[in-house]
Amino acid sequence: MSMSGRASCMLVVSIALLGGAAAFQAPSLGPPRPGAMHASHSSSSAQRLGALSLHHGQRRAGSNGGRQSGVVGLQSQVMESVLPALSPALQGISSGVGSLAGILVLGGVIAFHELGHFSAARLQGITVQDFSIGFGPKVIQFEDKQGISYSLRALPLGGFVSFPEAMTQEEKDEMDEEDRKDMEEAIQKGEYVDYDYNDPNLLQNRPVAQRALVLSAGVIFNMILSFGAIFVTVTSGGVMEPLLKPGVAVPAIVSPQGAGARYGLEAGDVVIAVNGEKISQDASETAKLVSKIKKSGGKEMQWDILRKGEEYELTLTPDKTKSGDGIIGVKLTSNIEKIKAVVPDGPVDAIVLTSKEFVRILSETLIGFGKIFSNLNQYAGSMAGPVGVMQMGAEAGQQGALLTFAALISINLGIMNALPLPALDGGQMVFLAYEAATGKPLERKTMSRINGTALTVLLGLSLLLLVGDVEKLIPLQWR
Repeated sequence: MSMSGRASCMLVVSIALLGGAAAFQAPSLGPPRPGAMHASHSSSSAQRLGALSLHHGQRRAGSNGGRQSGVVGLQSQVMESVLPALSPALQGISSGVGSLAGILVLGGVIAFHELGHFSAARLQGITVQDFSIGFGPKVIQFEDKQGISYSLRALPLGGFVSFPEAMTQEEKDEMDEEDRKDMEEAIQKGEYVDYDYNDPNLLQNRPVAQRALVLSAGVIFNMILSFGAIFVTVTSGGVMEPLLKPGVAVPAIVSPQGAGARYGLEAGDVVIAVNGEKISQDASETAKLVSKIKKSGGKEMQWDILRKGEEYELTLTPDKTKSGDGIIGVKLTSNIEKIKAVVPDGPVDAIVLTSKEFVRILSETLIGFGKIFSNLNQYAGSMAGPVGVMQMGAEAGQQGALLTFAALISINLGIMNALPLPALDGGQMVFLAYEAATGKPLERKTMSRINGTALTVLLGLSLLLLVGDVEKLIPLQWR
């Protein structure tokens, strides 16, 4: 959300950032159960329900179907990105009721985020112009008595709340003849309101603290929604808790050409010892084994495995990546004997369990974002775009885990927006902090250039992600 400046068109930006592997287990949030981990990564978040990574971008409208020019907009663009350790069921697009339910959940999470901005503004008497869910052509639109336009658009993967922005007389004088004529025609048709620059109800004229509340309300609402969704799943189905056996399971071979497959590992094997050191039933053993593989540097390792009740010895030499890490191309997970549901005894216990799950997901998501920014090259190939989110939503819908999906989507959307990056809520908070410290805001042109550049970069990345989605669904053959 930009606090000032104007743009001549609306931009739709979509980008996915990695937050960890994700899997759904109906009917409850589960874990603290371990999940799958690719043997080439050491992401601890992949041991449980991972984090979807989302983006909430900025949209500023100058002219959109005759609506107000000089408008500040808030846009949510839901994307996700996952490690190759995802369940094979997520590799194809699901259809039918599950897909529709997943899309509806995405739209609902976005709407709740935007409701945060909207509510914070209206409760403070700040003028709001548009509340929109989705982007693209309008499907449904109506106005209330206060002139606020509400619309549902064709693609429900984004949304925005827009605030009118007044121009100074100097800015009006700098307009060229054509723009001035367009503005006058829009005023005559009732499509544009020439607000008084000193109007106290305009967002731009409110104190820093009030504008900060409007900016942060979207993130706050995301956290509330996530906590609520977790609470419902905890009270209705409990939290899934695994009972583990010694060893690390190999549920799947990710790369048939990888070292694991070449040296004889098979799906269904259980690694019970490495280099003579036995593996316990502790949930951390999977991460420890992945770390050993990475640190092996391509050196030979002695593995003891259990296959269909029989023990075997295996000599395995991991492949080396360009960075020098060892990699074997298999999926690793804790050796689960069974999973039980821990049901809360009462309201207090339910709140305690919910709080633990909320903190766990929040911390794992933050760790996931940290891994992205610390080693972007490692995860660049694992990013996905809107199609990936729809896959995840479809899978969640088919497994009856939509509340889990909503919780993960919402908490990631909130975290993404809190990042201090231009064009995100966190970035605009940085601008406000500068204004509070110096006593004056950045110049509009400066803010517009910063946000415009950021949006251009995000748009370029989103296009690359979209191409990647298509290639994953329909492998391209270049001739």
